[in-house]
Amino acid sequence: MRPAFRRSPSWPRPARESPKEPHMTNPVESPDTGAAGSGKGKTILLCTGIQYANIGDVGHVTGILTLLERFLPEAKIILWTAIDVTEYNDLIRRYWPRVRVVHSRLDGDGDDTFEPTNKEVFAAVEEADFVIGGHGGSMGQIMRWIAQRYDIPYGIVGVTVSAPPTGASKDFVDGASFFYTRDTQSLENLRRSGARCKTMEFAPDATFGSAIIDDATAETFLHEQGLTAGNFICVVPRLRVTPYYRIEPRFRSDPAPWSDERRREVDTLNDAHKEEDHAKARAAMITWVRETGKDVLLCPEMIHNMDLFDELLYEPLPADVKPKVKKRERFWVTDEAAAVYKKAFAVISFECHSPIISSVQGTPAFYLRQPEDTIKGQMWYDFGLSDWVFEIEQSTGDQISDRLMSIVADPGGAKTYLNAAMDKVARLQARMMKNIGDEVNSV
Repeated sequence: MRPAFRRSPSWPRPARESPKEPHMTNPVESPDTGAAGSGKGKTILLCTGIQYANIGDVGHVTGILTLLERFLPEAKIILWTAIDVTEYNDLIRRYWPRVRVVHSRLDGDGDDTFEPTNKEVFAAVEEADFVIGGHGGSMGQIMRWIAQRYDIPYGIVGVTVSAPPTGASKDFVDGASFFYTRDTQSLENLRRSGARCKTMEFAPDATFGSAIIDDATAETFLHEQGLTAGNFICVVPRLRVTPYYRIEPRFRSDPAPWSDERRREVDTLNDAHKEEDHAKARAAMITWVRETGKDVLLCPEMIHNMDLFDELLYEPLPADVKPKVKKRERFWVTDEAAAVYKKAFAVISFECHSPIISSVQGTPAFYLRQPEDTIKGQMWYDFGLSDWVFEIEQSTGDQISDRLMSIVADPGGAKTYLNAAMDKVARLQARMMKNIGDEVNSV
């Protein structure tokens, strides 16, 4: 049996002092498509957030909170989240001091027997005028639990639908006021099911809405590493299937233990592909260092990514390249990651959400897409960023390297390319939020 991934020595990180003012950027400017309405007098119960050891999942939460604050500034927000980590609570409180947070999972063997582990959520549900559900399997269970027991209008934002829903799942979609998928393939699955939800549309992953940024902490880290703005790239590794059993239970979405059979199955799959996948990322790292003389920072999106750095990205490198490679050896929070990605020249990631976070900050990002990472990667094609998606089994290290060097040769062209995609993100965000505002204000 393999040992669990090591825990970063300072994880969870000791609570840091809050900045003098919570720092939020608004890099994705939303066009005026008509006011969403203030949300005055309305209470929204937001059900999202399934794991803290994942800056992408936290980004779902901070993204939708940012959008709600921008488009429905007078609505009262209650956040029902499965995450119960002190630093997560501190993060929400720092940027959204008016948001009330309740934590609960559901215990039971199925939708009919589920009950919240924290009875405080009953009062939160009864107070709500409208319920919005976000990303995450366990949050889907929570949303279905609410829909079955309460006569409260609800809608879904930023999810992937891997197959056409049937039975009770389709009934849940039918009953929603709106259902926004984060990729067009998911939307097609909804339509193929014959679902009757009145508004089923494609809209950006909620992480595209995240505007929190911690420049001060990032600057300290970059100074310690000897990294300067625009003179380094970030590289994020990933195994084909996330080995959640090697992550501490309280930091993952499902704390239940894995069977030995499931562990062997996942490890066998990951071991079969991890070297061939990451050799392609290393090729880009080598090209970058040798042709520019600049640095590489190995970064985690999920906490276990740090334990992949040496084996898959650092140790196999040539001796002349290794001195230019730094490692982020303490896990971080989404706001600090955003600030570091903002300073990078580019981000190359096997994980899906680091490219989102960096794109929001105006930094070019490549997504090295593994076939096991669900259909959510379709979003990059939907936004017009197909040149920066590399289907890993059909791509070579030379192709990734050449594309990176093309950005070195023409950074202005890369900026124009990214800006066009982010303009589309902004238009779709504004359209979605206007509809959400109309629904909330109508109850």
